Order: sequence, then structure tokens, then C-alpha cells
Amino acid sequence: MNEDARDSFEEDDFQEAVARFKKMVKSNTSKYFDVFEVEGIIDHFLEDGRIKLAKKAVEAGLRLHPTSISIKIRQAQILMHEGNLEECLELISMAEKIETNDPELFLTKGGALNLLGDVGKAVEAFEQALTMPIDDPDETLYNIGISFGQAGETHLAIKYLEKAHKANPENEIVLYELGYYCDKNSQFEESIAYYDKYLNIDPFNHSVWYNIGITYNRMGMFEKAIEAYDYSLVLNEDFLHAHFNKANALANNNQFEEAIECYLEYVLLDQENDDAYCYLAECYLNTDKYSEALVYYQKAIRLNDTNSSAWYGSGLIMWSEGELTEAQIFLKKALSLEDDNADFWSMAAKIHAELNEEKEAIDSFEMATSLEPENIENWLSYSEMFYDLDDTDRAIEVLKTANKINKSNAFLNYRLTAYLLDKNEELEAVCHFEKALKIDYSKQNELFEFYPEASKIESIKKLISQYQTTKL
Repeated sequence: MNEDARDSFEEDDFQEAVARFKKMVKSNTSKYFDVFEVEGIIDHFLEDGRIKLAKKAVEAGLRLHPTSISIKIRQAQILMHEGNLEECLELISMAEKIETNDPELFLTKGGALNLLGDVGKAVEAFEQALTMPIDDPDETLYNIGISFGQAGETHLAIKYLEKAHKANPENEIVLYELGYYCDKNSQFEESIAYYDKYLNIDPFNHSVWYNIGITYNRMGMFEKAIEAYDYSLVLNEDFLHAHFNKANALANNNQFEEAIECYLEYVLLDQENDDAYCYLAECYLNTDKYSEALVYYQKAIRLNDTNSSAWYGSGLIMWSEGELTEAQIFLKKALSLEDDNADFWSMAAKIHAELNEEKEAIDSFEMATSLEPENIENWLSYSEMFYDLDDTDRAIEVLKTANKINKSNAFLNYRLTAYLLDKNEELEAVCHFEKALKIDYSKQNELFEFYPEASKIESIKKLISQYQTTKL
């Protein structure tokens, strides 16, 4: 509907037309509506998500005005909404042969092509639409941006939303979506900048403050995240997500006691979130309150017995208390639910080792290190198992394998130094020690804490002195 037509179609007339149409459908009769009325009726139902009524309006409109391109465009939009993309494009193609100057035609075409994954042609269609007179260019550019955003084309979403912002710097919804998609694209500073612009217009939007908290949390700026969540909660104290995310940010900032308080507030409001109980339990673990942690892991399991983290956490507590058989039961359940989790396999390996189940321990460590070969702690634990069994050769073999995968890791080389010294292979040990010093001189105590005798070896002392001079 063009601007002049809209001006001639007053709101009262529009409401009256919708009411007449509803009455017609209910009574199963026929009434006359001009093209502009039909357009308005269809748009009304589409905006309300009442697709069935929108389709009825299209059918009625085409009976009255079979050559109307504007009604056929809306028919195509309904087909796109229903996922009938090929039919939508066929209808658009037919309409293009008659009408080439309607921007809605090319906007609909672009939307359908985008949903089909043909981004290049979608861009062409959208750009063609933008060459034509458009009543609200910022709204059109916004819709194009959202279309790309929903299709996962975040960079294109940002591109068109930025154009929308230039067309109307005061459009709040554009600023909101720019903040969201910049965050999604890891453009964190830009995201904060757009959210700040939004707050300059409306400082009391709790959702914007909440989103700022999310972005700061992703940036690792946890104190700023907590502050943003606090603002959000001042504006809407019942905002569950803000309570939850504030607790997460507090935990990320190692403020476990405060996080516990916040999680407890949250679970009072939402008692059905099993993940929240797990996070609460983890905070209790970090404050050495194992019994409290177990209570909440068990609550999570009662809510959702497929929550692998809750089974794992319960197993971790049992293991820490020396209840190896019970720990193993929990771990087996966790692994049955999530068998590609390296942490689960690592703990299973340690339990097997303590139970003298060497083959099972080896198999579990192999799984853990294959799933996360960059996890140095798992390699060290694997090697320690052999070292504790007085099989230093195999301990060395494990770390040499790890060293090939994780090049330039100081911890691996300091530990290799210890094992080799224990085997009286001083020459090779010194080579690894020198390599470790070059990588990270400050971590040399890793060697002496594990193998104190190293501090008495002259070749080791000489290298420390040499690299100390270099550092000075």
C-alpha cells in the first residue's frame, strides 16, 4: 500500500473493514472490499500472527481483484511464512513479469531466497528493493537485517542494521538489535556502544541492561556484568534471567558466597531449573561445603535424571570422600548420558586407578586425552598413574606423546625433567628443563615441588642461574 493510499485509508475505516471481514467470515457471506481495504486486512492478520484469517482475506481479495499484484505479494508472504519457499518464489516470479517497481515484491523475494540459503541472490533482491522509493527506509533496512540474522548471516545482519541506524539514529529497536548481533559476532565493544546509545534514549529498559550484563560477562568483565544485572533487577525485580545470570557472573568472579545467595534467590522463584541447582552445587563445592553441594546435585537429578553434570558432581563428592564404589556408580551414569566428556573420563580413570583397575584406568585416560588433547592436567594425571606404579618409562612415554601434541608447554617439560632425573637420565632431563625455562621461567617450582631432589643437582642449578641472569 503506497503512502497516499494509506493517508486516504483512515484508522477508523481500517478497523471497520476488519470488523466487516470478520463478520463476513463468520456468516459465510460475501462482501465487497476495495484493494486498499484488503491489503490492510491481510496486514492486520499477518501482524497478529493469525495466518488462517490472513489466507482467507487473500482468497477473498483475489476473487474481488484477481489482477492485484499487491494482494499476490501478500499471498507470497504467507507462503514464505508457512515455509513453502519454492511456491513463494514461483508466485513472485509471475508477479515480476507484470510489476517491476514494487519494493515489497523484491523484499519478499529476498526473504525467501535468504531462507533457502541463497544469500547472494537474496542480497541482490534486497538491494534492488532499496533502489525504489520506500516510506520508512529504516524499517525496511531493519527487516532486511533481521532476515539475515535469523538465517545466521550475522555480518550481513549488522551491515543492514547499521544502514537502518544511519537512516534513523533514534530508532530504538535498531539499536537493540545492533547490540545483540554485535555481541553474537563477538564485537563486544561495539555491542556495548549501541546499547549505551539505546540507554541515552530510554535508560529504564531492563532488557537492555540485562543484555549489557551478558556482553560484559562474555568479555570477562564480571564486575561490570554484575552491575548491569543489578540495574536490570532494580527496574524489574522479578526478572528471573537477570537473577540467574547475576549468580553466574558472581561465580565467574570467584565470589562464591555471594553467588550462592543469588542462586538461592533464583531457585525460590524458579524451582524447576535443574541446571541452576547444579551451578549452586558447584559454588558449594568451591567453598568446601560438600554435603550442601550433594543435596543440590540430588535435587537436580530428581528434576531431570538425564542431567549428566548432576551425576558427575555427585560422583566427584563421593570420590573426594573416599566412597569409590558409590563414585563409580555415579560416573557410569554420567558417562552413559554423555560419553564424549573428557572430564568424566578423567575422573573415571582416577577412580579405576585407586581401585587398582589398571586396564580400565588406561582405557579411560586414553579416552580423556583423545577427547581433549590440549588438557594438560589429564596428561599429567595419566603419567602420574604410571609413576605411582613405579613404571617411570611409561610415565615418560605418556608425556612425550603429550609434548608432541602440545608443543611449547612448560608444565609438561618440567614434569618430564622430574621423571628423567628419577631415571638418572640427567642429560635428557636437562634438555627438557632448559626448554621449560625458555617457555616459562617463573613456573620452575613445578619441578621442585614434584621432585625436591632436583634442587641439589648442579646442572639444574647452573641452568637456573644462567636463565636468572637472562631474566634480569
